[in-house]
Amino acid sequence: MDMKKKTFNQLLGIDEDDKKIIELIEENPDITHSKIAEEIDKSQPAVGARIIKLERKHLLKKQVGFNIKKVDIKTAIVYASTKDVEDIVEKIKDCPFINHAFKISGDYNLLCFIAATDLQTIEKLVDLCFRRDPNVLSVKTNILIESIHDFIMPVDFQIENFDGRYCGPNCHLKTDMPKFKFDEIDTEEEPESESEPGPES
Repeated sequence: MDMKKKTFNQLLGIDEDDKKIIELIEENPDITHSKIAEEIDKSQPAVGARIIKLERKHLLKKQVGFNIKKVDIKTAIVYASTKDVEDIVEKIKDCPFINHAFKISGDYNLLCFIAATDLQTIEKLVDLCFRRDPNVLSVKTNILIESIHDFIMPVDFQIENFDGRYCGPNCHLKTDMPKFKFDEIDTEEEPESESEPGPES
C-alpha cells in the first residue's frame, strides 16, 4: 500500500508559483502585484488572476484587527469540555466577543480566544457562555502573557460595555431581555418600558 504523504500542492490544488505568491504575501502583505510578477517571472495580469483564484479558494485572506504581539490587550485562551460540543458551538458562533473558536481533540473539545481591556470582562463572558451552561463539564482559562509571532485578533469594541448578561441582539442567551443596551442607536428616543420596569443599574 502506497502511504506516501501528500504535499501542500496536492492538498490545496496549487502549483509552485501559487505557493511563492502566498509566501511573498505572508512576508509582506503590502507587496505589489508588479513586485510579485518580478519574483515569479510572470506578467502582472497573470499574477492578479492567480491572486483572485487563491482568494476564491480561501488560501489568501486578509484579517483586520489588533496584532497582539504589538499591542497591550488582555487575551484569554479558554478550554471547555462539553457533553455536546455542537450545542455550545451553536450558542457561541455568532457571539461578537469570542474572537476565535475551534473544536479540538483531547480532554477539552472546544478552544476559544477572548480579548478585552481587562480580565474582569473576560471572566464575565466566560462565566456567561460556559460556566453557567449545564452542557459544559469543565472550563480552563489561561491568560496569554506574550505572543511570540504576529497574531491578529479581531475585537468588537462594544465588549467595553458588556455587563455579564448577554452579548448582543442575536445572543442565544437572550430571551426576554431589553433591547441591546449598548447599540449605537436611539440616542434621540429612549426605549420605553411598557409591561415591566427595566433592569436596575
